[in-house]
Amino acid sequence: MINTQMSPAELQELNYKVDGFNAQIRELNQGSKHTLSEADFMKLLITQLRNQDPTKPLEDKEFINQMTQLTSLKQLNEMINTMQTFSKELAFTRTLGLVNKEVIYERAEGVMARGIVESIRVKNGQTFLNVSGEEVSLEQVSEITAPRE
Repeated sequence: MINTQMSPAELQELNYKVDGFNAQIRELNQGSKHTLSEADFMKLLITQLRNQDPTKPLEDKEFINQMTQLTSLKQLNEMINTMQTFSKELAFTRTLGLVNKEVIYERAEGVMARGIVESIRVKNGQTFLNVSGEEVSLEQVSEITAPRE
């Protein structure tokens, strides 16, 4: 007969590893959207396979289901990356038409300003307008007009 019960020392060691792993996940997710990456999913799957009960191995259906989930996760991540790239490019393209247009924008709390868009700049994935030497985000713009003559 095979003993499948963990000793208190083994249980304590496993809890220590799980706590460490959870701490790493929390640390990684502090600046993220709290999602698992493909690498995280693979780590979890490998950990599950290593620590499974030898008398009750992972069934084929469960394994296939988890591999399907991994494939779906990978495809979803690729689609998200594509959409983010598309969104950034669209924001840049949309702002091209604003060059040489007059915009009204908010400088500080309630203080409105007016100026001509001289150029466009992408910084850290965000698109900004250069209005009279001032960097203005699209969220600050409240009105766009043809320049006064």
